[in-house]
Amino acid sequence: MENKVQKIELSVVSSINRKINSRMSLGELLSSIMDVAKEITNSEGSSLLLADPKTGDLIFNIVIGDKGDIILGEKVPKGKGIAGTVAETKKPTIVDDVQNDPRFFDEIDKKSSFKTRNILGVPMIVMGEFVGVLEIVNAIGRDCYNEWDLEKAKYIADQAAVAINNRRLYDDLNKRIEELASLYEVSQSISYANKDDDIMNSIIKSLAKAMKVRRASIMLSDKETGKLKIESSFGLPHDVIIDKEKNNFKKTISGHVFSSGDPLLVSDIASDLPDPLLFSGGKYVTESFISIPIMFKNDSIGVLNLADKINGKNFDAFDLRVISTVSIQIADAYQNIINQKNAEKQKRLSQEIDIAAEIQRKILPKVPEKFKRHVLRAYNKPAKVVGGDFYDFFVFDDNKYAILVADISGKGIPAALFMGIARNVVRAERRIDPTPAHLLKNVNNFIYHDSESGMFVTMFYAVIDTHNNLITYGSAGHNNQLLIKGPNKVAYRLKADGKALGLAENQVYEEKVMLFEPGDMLILFTDGVTECLGGVSLDIDKGERRLCEIAFKHIDSGPDALIESIMQNLGNENMDSDFKDDLTIFAIKF
Repeated sequence: MENKVQKIELSVVSSINRKINSRMSLGELLSSIMDVAKEITNSEGSSLLLADPKTGDLIFNIVIGDKGDIILGEKVPKGKGIAGTVAETKKPTIVDDVQNDPRFFDEIDKKSSFKTRNILGVPMIVMGEFVGVLEIVNAIGRDCYNEWDLEKAKYIADQAAVAINNRRLYDDLNKRIEELASLYEVSQSISYANKDDDIMNSIIKSLAKAMKVRRASIMLSDKETGKLKIESSFGLPHDVIIDKEKNNFKKTISGHVFSSGDPLLVSDIASDLPDPLLFSGGKYVTESFISIPIMFKNDSIGVLNLADKINGKNFDAFDLRVISTVSIQIADAYQNIINQKNAEKQKRLSQEIDIAAEIQRKILPKVPEKFKRHVLRAYNKPAKVVGGDFYDFFVFDDNKYAILVADISGKGIPAALFMGIARNVVRAERRIDPTPAHLLKNVNNFIYHDSESGMFVTMFYAVIDTHNNLITYGSAGHNNQLLIKGPNKVAYRLKADGKALGLAENQVYEEKVMLFEPGDMLILFTDGVTECLGGVSLDIDKGERRLCEIAFKHIDSGPDALIESIMQNLGNENMDSDFKDDLTIFAIKF
């Protein structure tokens, strides 16, 4: 049976590799997998039914077959049909005669005039999360599916689940990067405006460019005149004034948003406006627009409007998040102008750094205090608000887990964004092959092809076998790590050959094994630690000797005492308190 499974994997992987390009969209990717499923099982059709997280219904997301277009998007209610049974039980099933099976949901056949004879259904699960159901229908040239078909379908379902999960992670990361980039561009325009009078013009021009719209405007309230007028605009005249004392004020888009304090995200004017009359006094005559109140201390001081996307698409929740954040920046800038505060204090980077730092804090995993008898602790401190160092931890089974530390070239926002990409790639690849040599090679190839910025990553990755007391490790250009032997207080340097990730394609990474004993301590760290411990001269050799001395002193106390002592040393008045580099420590007491 093992040989057969290997043949399945080889056959499926070969077919998938022929059809799937890594740059495909999620829809194209899944369609290709469905083609493979249909081809490999020799069937009339195949489909992916993805689970709706809100309702639990199954939705035909990808359909391959003669009637595919007809049933695409159709729903199978929760618990209904053979697919619903597979979803509830999380177990695969073969039904040879569906027409006589009471579970069969025949509504889809009725809508498509398709006659289903037999079905092979397999759940798609990744990292313990149910994604949906793979359905293969109507075996060609035979009356039923067999166990061999089932094994092939299970492997294909696994591939589809991983593809869906990875693509969702990738798309989500890209969205966050897009959001940060838009905010960063707008914030830069605020920071580098030469005069207070230029800030609003700089904001609206940068915002229109970042959001790719043809028309945008900032309307601000003048308390003295009682009017709401355009302070700055892009693609609109400056002479638009709305009198707040007039009866029709609230019947305009801007008047309604200003008065209510509620944002308007309109995809279709005919159906989305709370009051169709609102548009009668508006300047925007498009199908989709966004109008956001500008709030300061819970008071509405103006309105931010965007319309006419260059690509013709509707505004969405992503746009709303960005514009809402920008509206806060506009309120701050406006208030600074009114109060004539120090202009230099107003030219600092705004919320995108806080957003990046929050995203980064959430990316770093919570490390358990213990794994069996091993005591663990990790610590990370960026040189700036955000940084490029990171660590990770994941469990393979009851006896094995893996840890890593990594250092992105550079610091600040670029390193933080690149850090998120590298971390997600590692997490995706470790589900395929978690051994150090293979994981580092695969991650390197992906980063090399995907990185256009010239950035690279150094990484030390180790798999801990608690049953056999083994450390299997590899290094991608990372500094040597330390294994402190408890009884003799001897430091062993862990090093392995391999270039930093992203520098060159198809690199080979050395894999080594080291035995550990109870009482030993493994210390993984980035060069920021040894630089800081090296004093004002940032002497790495001196820093490594100091790290060993601290480890010898605290090996009996464990990782908590070790890291606390290191941080005290870093804060010592004889040290360089202005950190020059990000620093990360991951310590394990066996």
